[in-house]
Amino acid sequence: MSTIELKNIIKSRIDSITDNDFLNALNIILISKTRDVIILSEEQKLAIKKSQKEYAEGKLYTNDAVNEEMEKWLREE
Repeated sequence: MSTIELKNIIKSRIDSITDNDFLNALNIILISKTRDVIILSEEQKLAIKKSQKEYAEGKLYTNDAVNEEMEKWLREE
């Protein structure tokens, strides 16, 4: 049986179920199996590694420091 055929059978059976508790339980199972997976490009992976290295080296800026720097830039223009 193909994946498409199996999905159609399952959809048909789900449509016939009236037990709300069972549907809720099934929904929980489906949610646990269908969480989004993010696939990163090599560029994104490198950017993350660079950021992790900078963090490990203590190269951090507080939100206030970044906001202050942005304010300076905006005043210069």
